Amino acid sequence: MRFCPQCGASLMPGAKFCVECGASLTSAAPSAEPAISQTIRNMPLTTAFVGVFLAILIVGLLAAGWVMLRKPVQTASESGGSIAPGSGVNSMGGTAGNAAPGQLPPGHPKVELPPEALSFIEKMEKDAAAHPNDIATWNKLGGVVTRAAMFDPSYYPKAAEAYGHVLKIDPDNLEALRGIGDVDYDTEKYDQAIAAYEHYLKKKPADPEVITDLGTMYLYTGNADQAIAQYRKALAIRPDMFQAYFNLGIAYAQQNKPSDAQAALKKAAELAPDDNARNQVKEVIAKIAGISPAGGPAPGAPSAATPSTFQGQIEQVVRDLPIAGPKVGAIQWPDKTTARVMMNNFPMDQMPPFAKDKFMNDLKSGIDSAKKNYKISGKVEVDLVDSASGRVMETITE
Repeated sequence: MRFCPQCGASLMPGAKFCVECGASLTSAAPSAEPAISQTIRNMPLTTAFVGVFLAILIVGLLAAGWVMLRKPVQTASESGGSIAPGSGVNSMGGTAGNAAPGQLPPGHPKVELPPEALSFIEKMEKDAAAHPNDIATWNKLGGVVTRAAMFDPSYYPKAAEAYGHVLKIDPDNLEALRGIGDVDYDTEKYDQAIAAYEHYLKKKPADPEVITDLGTMYLYTGNADQAIAQYRKALAIRPDMFQAYFNLGIAYAQQNKPSDAQAALKKAAELAPDDNARNQVKEVIAKIAGISPAGGPAPGAPSAATPSTFQGQIEQVVRDLPIAGPKVGAIQWPDKTTARVMMNNFPMDQMPPFAKDKFMNDLKSGIDSAKKNYKISGKVEVDLVDSASGRVMETITE
């Protein structure tokens, strides 16, 4: 079901309730309520949270694709068999859009927390303030506002404050350590999330979910080797963990090890909780192989037609980039070797450093190739411009 039968609002995959009108969608085809996405952590839902946020609960929120990761995956033909974390899996174009960690995908209707939810949160805040040494109450507050932040990111500071309060009282409190790690994960404070998860695992070393989340944080910070080690550690504890196998496949793809990546992803496909998750895995496998599931070129793969001009090849290079291509609105040419690429909803400053490096290197390589093909010896300049503001986000000079 893609649209609410009551109000017609667009629905997210796996939604049980319409976020616009609150109508139940239980008549939709049953699902296993996947807690997956490309390197997305699990978000256990407490009874209190379900009771209060019933009308806006969305099961199986996918952040990212960027193994995204929360972003669109990169085709093997562009990356030599690797996959780059996307803007948000789903990183990661066709999976879940380009949502930032812990946030709804772009284009999703704005979610207003209902008055009952706001009242409940306010009551919890007052209760916590009245009991400053009650660790359970402060952890409960942290959990509720973290989940509220999935719909309204302004709640993340409140969650961090709640968990931080607990850790001042008890620096080894496991619930608060995991909670603050999850908040740092969602707000892209990856080094801080690593510190919190590592502290947690010193006290509880056999938690496969936190081990997997730690691995993902290493992957975000450019340490694929350490990420792989963590995913394997998680699988040694829980051999049937779908998310760990999926993320392991993505990490191998980052290392340009397509055979290892496909082996891990095929295992993930066997363990997938439902058809949606299984199809997502198949799409990633197909991208690594450079083909679509139906046997044609993979989405985002370079087009077969050869441009007849230098400017045409540059435009093809830009539009074929798996992360940036779908975001290109227009390309302007002030002169023959200067291009202004107008990007729609492509915040480069939010890209993890290793993903931005990969993106920039791919673009530079494409420009160099076009210069050789058309015997351009002078300087070529490409400005990446935010369409909404007109701001030049990056200038590539080759």
